[in-house]
Amino acid sequence: MNYLEVTVTTTEEMSESLANLFWELGAGGVVIEEPFAMRRNIDDQSWDAWEISPELLDAENVIIKGYFPIDHRLVETMAAFKKQSEEIRSLFPEGRLQITETEVATEDWATSWKAYYKPERIGNRVVIKPSWESYQAKEGEIIIEMDPGMAFGTGNHPTTAMCIRALEEYVFPGCRVIDVGSGSGILALTAAKLGAGKVLAIDHDPVSIDATRDNITLNGANARVSVVQGDLASGIKGTADIIVANIIADVIIRLIPQTLALLEKNGIFIASGIIKERLLDVETVLKEHAFLIEKVMHEGEWVVVIARRG
Repeated sequence: MNYLEVTVTTTEEMSESLANLFWELGAGGVVIEEPFAMRRNIDDQSWDAWEISPELLDAENVIIKGYFPIDHRLVETMAAFKKQSEEIRSLFPEGRLQITETEVATEDWATSWKAYYKPERIGNRVVIKPSWESYQAKEGEIIIEMDPGMAFGTGNHPTTAMCIRALEEYVFPGCRVIDVGSGSGILALTAAKLGAGKVLAIDHDPVSIDATRDNITLNGANARVSVVQGDLASGIKGTADIIVANIIADVIIRLIPQTLALLEKNGIFIASGIIKERLLDVETVLKEHAFLIEKVMHEGEWVVVIARRG
């Protein structure tokens, strides 16, 4: 079977939402060429400049490539992709959206998405390492091995990176954590590696569920991390000390009432995936449900709200 390579030229602020859209619609792999992140990694001496072409490093836009099988569903899939891409574009006044399509053979896309995924230190201690890359851990570092496969989530987007930094601050030995919208399982694994005693990862998408389970096994974390498929936190039993959700503002707002039955008194809710224009909306609903805003983290167009249940 051949695949349709769909290339999206966009801005850094839109990149996570668009990459997420690819796998939601069944893409068989996602490649993200993000020159801003690459330059940051080179400046931090995390990557060697010679590994990346000068043309890519000098680029001003993010390139996302997704691969859809050329089958009877393709016309419907592409119509949905273009419609939802425009909806995402409408949320970002300074955003850019350009879509092109090319047919490619199976062997051409199978490994291409791995080319720019390198070990990267996120936060103070956590290093995200692709399973096929070698890395010599430094003293005090926590290594999380990832193979995102078809599920999005490698740790270098601001929303994910800020969540990792928040987990570094708030996870304590033996605590209970719920990760809502687990994607590739990166935040659930971060919590476990930081010392959480029990972690529950939830996602509605079966591709994400499979990726999370594979990464849990890859990291030897099956004893601490469990995975369920569900609609946000509905139907979940038990309580947690920390709930983390890296989604979007509207879904965060829908999740907030559900957290009341799950979060211990004085427990922490880490809400991410929020563009700065929606911060007030999220804060308002949190306060209506007796949450105290403890901290707001900013990076570019994105914010993370850390709230404590009153």
